[in-house]
Order: sequence, then structure tokens, then C-alpha cells
Amino acid sequence: MRNLINTIFTLCLFLPLSLTAAEAPIVFSDVSAGVFRFQIKLAEQGNPEAQYKVGEMYEMGNGVAKDLKIAKSWFEKSAAQGHKKSSYKLLYLDIQSNGLSNSTKPQLAKLRQDSASGNADAQYFLGKMYAAGVGVPRNLNNALSWLNKATFNGIPEAEHEAIAVEEELVRVREKEARKRALAQEESEKKRLAEEKRLAKEKQKKALEKKRKSDAALARRKAQRESEARRAANDRKRMEEQRLIAEQQEQAEIPVQENKPVKTAPKKATFESDPCKGKKARFLSTCR
Repeated sequence: MRNLINTIFTLCLFLPLSLTAAEAPIVFSDVSAGVFRFQIKLAEQGNPEAQYKVGEMYEMGNGVAKDLKIAKSWFEKSAAQGHKKSSYKLLYLDIQSNGLSNSTKPQLAKLRQDSASGNADAQYFLGKMYAAGVGVPRNLNNALSWLNKATFNGIPEAEHEAIAVEEELVRVREKEARKRALAQEESEKKRLAEEKRLAKEKQKKALEKKRKSDAALARRKAQRESEARRAANDRKRMEEQRLIAEQQEQAEIPVQENKPVKTAPKKATFESDPCKGKKARFLSTCR
């Protein structure tokens, strides 16, 4: 970033002093092209930092036509001179294109060690790896942590990466929050539906129980009424049989004629009491 600012300042110095800002506007693409021309001269002279920057400009198409193959060649030239950041860049691109292999595993382990030791460039690329899931499982929290460390240690690019990761984390958290809310809402719907189903089932069982109870009461009532009718019919039948029997019995008894009943003659009795005789009524003493 400092080099970019210095370059812009240098270009401004070479502009004709007679031109105003309106007469000679500085287009960003023109500035980028000027920066590229400046860096390519240094890179061709063997400057490893300039070689790395030229590689980045070819990679991003910044000030020059985008060409990944040429970009990689400049990274390789810079790494050959011991430029750590170019080595990390080549490792990132290799794993990104070909996946983690037996040859890149030790290099990734070394990158981790350098990050833990405080190497800002290593921290930056490890953060990028976690952000993109290159060589490591994608983890935005780990990415933000390493990018913040790299930013603190003076890597301007890490700050932009950290902002992007932070914005994505916000979106992810909002999405997860909505997902949890929907899941909770769905769970609540299922709970209410289950409670409603259980209530209906309970009501159905209660109605079925009442129906069976009413049916049993009706059967017992019908049985009692049937037994009462049967008992009444039995009593009626017995009464009828009794009456028939009496009628038959009366029909079998012969009718007897009324004849005078002969009585035995009374024998004469001797009464010692004068008031007990037929003539006693005529006696004054017996009155």
C-alpha cells in the first residue's frame, strides 16, 4: 500500500504544472497501469518484492491483462530468492488447484508453525485458507482470528479480507438465526398439532367410554324391564292357571239337593231348678 501511494505521488510530480485537475483527470486504470510499469521495471531487475507485486497484478488483472500463468511465474521467481510471501502464495495456489498432497502437507505444517511464531504473511495466508477452505476445513471464525492477527502485524490486505469474512459471518449468523427460528416455529407447530391430536384422541376415548357405559346401562335397563315383564307374565299365567284349576274343580263337584236334616229326639231331662223348665216363665219367683 505504501509503495502504491509513493508511486501515485511520484506520477503526480511528473504531471505538467500548467494543467488543472479538470484538464488532466487521473483515471484509476491509468494509475494502475503506471504502478504496473513501475513495478515491472523493479521486478525485471530482480527485486523479489516487486516480482511478488507484479505476480499479484497479473493474478488480479490490475493495471495489466489478467494472466494466471504469468502471475505464477513471477511468484516462482520471487520465491526462488527466498521471498516468504511468494512461497506461501504458491502453496495456497497449489493446494487450491490440486488439493492437499503429500508434498504440500509438510509445507502447510510449516505455514502453521510460522503463523504461530508471529509471521504476519503466514498468518494472512492461513486466514485466507480458513476463509476459503483451502487445505483446511472452512472455518470463518478461525479465518477472522488469523486475519486480524495479520492486520495487527501490518498486512493491509488482511484487513480487507477480515472485513469480508466478518460480513459473511454476519450473514451466516443471520441465516442460522432464521433457520433456528424456523426450526423452533416448526417444532412449536408440531407440538401444538400433537397436543391437539392427543386432545382429540382423549375426547374420542371419553366419548367411546361414555357410549359403552350408556350402552351397558341401556342393556341393564332393558334386562330389568324384560325380567319384570317375564315375572308379570309368569304371575299372570299362574293366576290364570289357578282360576282355570278352580273352575275345573268346581265343575267336577256334583250338585246336592236340599233335604231336611233329621235330628235325634231330645230325651227328657230332669231339672232340679224350677226356673229351668218350660213352666218357669209362669212362676212369679222366676221372673
